[in-house]
Amino acid sequence: MKRLLALLAALALVLCGCGGRAPEPAPPTETEEDLSALYGTWVNQGQYTQGREFTETLILSEDGSARILLEYQGQDYADLEGEFFAAGGLLTVRYEDDTGQQQRSYTYELAGNLLRLTGNGKTVEYTRE
Repeated sequence: MKRLLALLAALALVLCGCGGRAPEPAPPTETEEDLSALYGTWVNQGQYTQGREFTETLILSEDGSARILLEYQGQDYADLEGEFFAAGGLLTVRYEDDTGQQQRSYTYELAGNLLRLTGNGKTVEYTRE
């Protein structure tokens, strides 16, 4: 149980805070937005304020699938699979964990090999791998 709570807290911190569930967006059609620039592997590395290191890998695939891998203090910590949607500058990732289906939405900006996700007043930067 402690591990599950720690996992949820870590994901909440890494994935832009502890926001509640966002309204479910309708999946966009291909004509609404060209998502090809989002496809790929994105990595965010850093340290929590306590000095503990983490690496989060976000994989967004052409088929709409998403995978989130979290390494904490050099150890594999989480491997979550789900789906993503993007439209109008909003990226939504939906996945299932031990507590059920989760959904997070963020505004996003792409600048070359840099992906910025902003939600709940916090911005997290990922670099294309």
